[in-house]
Amino acid sequence: MAFTINGQSTASDGALHASGQITYEDVAAYMDSTRYLDLSGASRQARPALPFARGSYWMEPVRPDVHVTGCDLEYLNEERVVGCYRPSLFVGMLTAGEHTGFVGGRSIASQRIGVPTLLGVGREVEITSGQRRGQICRMSGFHIGADFLRSLAEDGSAGSAGLGRLLDGGFAFYEIEHSVALRILLGQLADNPYSGALGQIYAESRILSALIELEGLLHDANERAIPALSRAHRSHAEQARLLLDARLADPPSVPELARTIGLNETDLRRSFKAAFGTTIIDYLRDRRLEVARVLVRRRELPVATIAYRVGFASPANFATAYRRRFGRPPSQDF
Repeated sequence: MAFTINGQSTASDGALHASGQITYEDVAAYMDSTRYLDLSGASRQARPALPFARGSYWMEPVRPDVHVTGCDLEYLNEERVVGCYRPSLFVGMLTAGEHTGFVGGRSIASQRIGVPTLLGVGREVEITSGQRRGQICRMSGFHIGADFLRSLAEDGSAGSAGLGRLLDGGFAFYEIEHSVALRILLGQLADNPYSGALGQIYAESRILSALIELEGLLHDANERAIPALSRAHRSHAEQARLLLDARLADPPSVPELARTIGLNETDLRRSFKAAFGTTIIDYLRDRRLEVARVLVRRRELPVATIAYRVGFASPANFATAYRRRFGRPPSQDF
């Protein structure tokens, strides 16, 4: 099975390589065939064929029910897409930007660069996208179907029993910050030095090693599961985010935000943190920097003008925050 996206053919049969301007229709049929995600019947806003991102997205089979995947995207709009997430395990690592969304009404937002993330779903649940215009997401990892994990458990293979029980629990989300080994394995998987059959063997060995590492970690994991959000509290968090995005240079205070939405400050802070994995203050800072980075790359305004436009007190403060966030000064992106 080979797929062509935006006129570019995939590198090999059974793999999806999407690049350029990407729509959900580009990836829906392939996703359905992998049995991880179903976007084919997703409910969308009008004109769903419009590109939702530019950059690249890929998914390559290692064996049935085991796929290497990753993306390097800049989102073009805030269109919400609702689909189904099927019983499976995803292990990945963010290398730039952030990832946002909801699975079964629970936030899976992450802004922690270089921290491995595990998402396990033991039953089919709803998934909702949560990207913003200008948001960057660069991530790599692997998907494993529930059938493959359970087959390992049945024959007593290492690295399977705990993970199988994790799926039996219905839903689990962990940020695994203390495993250097897992971080290295995911990095090696993303930078596979081989191609063809040898590349496939290399990828499989990294994935199986990661499963064994995870099996040991799950016995005494202290990572927290992300709490579920009610529909009302999720709506309040979304409203707060929209208000902040509309007034980046002169944002409302948290008390003003709470009064506008009709929620007390404590509940607003908790709902926002649960929905997006960050505090309101940290979100505002990072969102300003994301918008600034887009403006810097367009080269239409001086860096100093951009700094004031997104609400920084001085170009020097802006340059410092930019370097901390992206690892380079704005002059290198200009």
